[in-house]
Parts: sequence; structure tokens; C-alpha cells
Amino acid sequence: MNDLFAQVNFLYKGLDAAWLRNEVIADNITNAETPGFKRSFVEFESLLQSNISDNAELKTTRDNHIKTVSGDVQPKIRQDQKTTVRMDGNNVDIEYEMNELAKNTIWYQYMIQKVSKEIGRLKLVINEGR
Repeated sequence: MNDLFAQVNFLYKGLDAAWLRNEVIADNITNAETPGFKRSFVEFESLLQSNISDNAELKTTRDNHIKTVSGDVQPKIRQDQKTTVRMDGNNVDIEYEMNELAKNTIWYQYMIQKVSKEIGRLKLVINEGR
């Protein structure tokens, strides 16, 4: 039964990461004029990829279909301390952040559609195809 919901749970993790990323980007934009502020970013996809690469129990039933992912991958907020965009030490590039916000919004909407389709499939199974 747990495998039945594995895909939905996997998608929820992606949604959680996208939601957190949206909050972090909004914080960066809000502090674009704050002297000394250092932008933050969310690291998730690389952690997930690393988990998948290291996971010997990972099985795929077809391309791009993950049956099981063991381990609990959580998104991490990191701070970019290496760059400086302005003389006051702030490193927020508003154009870059707005671009990232747009990309993240599209990604979040895509993930919502995928979750809706998976839930529809589960409803079909529960209703025995009716």
C-alpha cells in the first residue's frame, strides 16, 4: 500500500521544496536594498540526486518513474557568502531573483498538475475503474 502513494509523496517533497524556495526568493527580493544582506537559496535537487545515486534500493519500472526512494531528503537553505553585487556588501541581483521566482512559479504549478493527475489515478484505482 505504501508503494501506491510513493509517487505522490515524492511529488509532495518537490512541492515543499518549491514552496520554501518561493519564500527564500521573496526574502531576497525584500532585502535587495538592505546593506550587507547576503542572498539565500534552496538546495534540494542536488541533494535528491545524490540520494538517488547513493541509494542501492532505488527501482524504476519505466523511465522517469520512481517506485521507491528510501531516505528522507529535506530541502536546505544556504547563504551565498562568496559574491557581492554592490559596494555595501549586498549580493542580491533583483533581475536574477525575479527570473528565479518566475521559474519556481512555473515549476510549482507543474508539480501541482502532476499531483492532481496522480490523485486522479489513485481515485480510479480506489473506485475500481468506475
